[in-house]
Amino acid sequence: MQRVMISGATGLVGSHLITSLLDSQGGAAKYSPIAVGHSEQSWERLEWLLARRGLDPKGLCERRVAELEYIDDCRRLIQEHRPEVLFHCAARVSVGAARDGERLVTENVAMTHNLITAALELPVDERPLFVHVSSIAALGGSVGPNGCIDEGAVMENLAGASAYARSKFLAENEVWRGAAHGLRVVMVNPGVILGEMSPESGYWLNGLFAAVRRGGGRFWIEGKTSFVSADDVARAMLLLSERPESWGKRYILSAENLSYRRFLSLIARAVDRPEPMFRIPRWMVRAASRFAPALAALTASGRRYDGSAILNAIPFRYSDLSRVLDQVGSL
Repeated sequence: MQRVMISGATGLVGSHLITSLLDSQGGAAKYSPIAVGHSEQSWERLEWLLARRGLDPKGLCERRVAELEYIDDCRRLIQEHRPEVLFHCAARVSVGAARDGERLVTENVAMTHNLITAALELPVDERPLFVHVSSIAALGGSVGPNGCIDEGAVMENLAGASAYARSKFLAENEVWRGAAHGLRVVMVNPGVILGEMSPESGYWLNGLFAAVRRGGGRFWIEGKTSFVSADDVARAMLLLSERPESWGKRYILSAENLSYRRFLSLIARAVDRPEPMFRIPRWMVRAASRFAPALAALTASGRRYDGSAILNAIPFRYSDLSRVLDQVGSL
């Protein structure tokens, strides 16, 4: 069995990755997963998804609690378990207030730096393949021939970038540092990730569905961005980890570029509510941004992303996002 370690195992991507590792097609016999969470209490989120997918939540993978912001914890994990593949899914994705943005940057970069450093300290022939989950937020704004941002759009100026975007870009630099020192790496840059999570998890999409059910989905704002399902991100990471010709590269994961109006319409249909009808002026969103910086970061994007490169690299197809939202709406 292949020893694999999953950081952020109780988060959206990490929990879906573990269900992919342990699916009914024999994953439990192929992989020996080591799930890394940030607290004992967080395991409930992973257990909820495993149970929802018909998997016994007990005993399917080894569990470890670690604070990845501390390099001693990372060294202990890597030295003790010697994973053959390390899927790095752990990251802070939001902050409680604008002043906490620098903490988000510091922690996301520190977690990646520490895991890369610990992996490089192993003998060369024992170093894991490092599969890193970044984000489209880390990419630049230059578009390709088809009018979309592709894998070559590297961010050249961090001025004005959100704390989350800066944290992802700087964490990527740590991964490429590892690659420069001989570490095998592969990177995925997903769009906004959609998937099932426990109703008690505080996941933003669950909250949006609740608001639409209460009749709060009649308004829409201008803009568009890329979306992809959590299951697709997990499946792409597994397939890329198995193909050496894909290592050393990045892949954008974008199932569809949707306007925010279209996205809210799909949510409304999933819960049988009226579609949004009223446009919120952009100035009102800007005025609210100092009270809700995460909202400002989401609505600032008007970009389209090209997620086709991975289709030519591995046998892969994206899921239908309307079906993904129907699944979330059924919770």
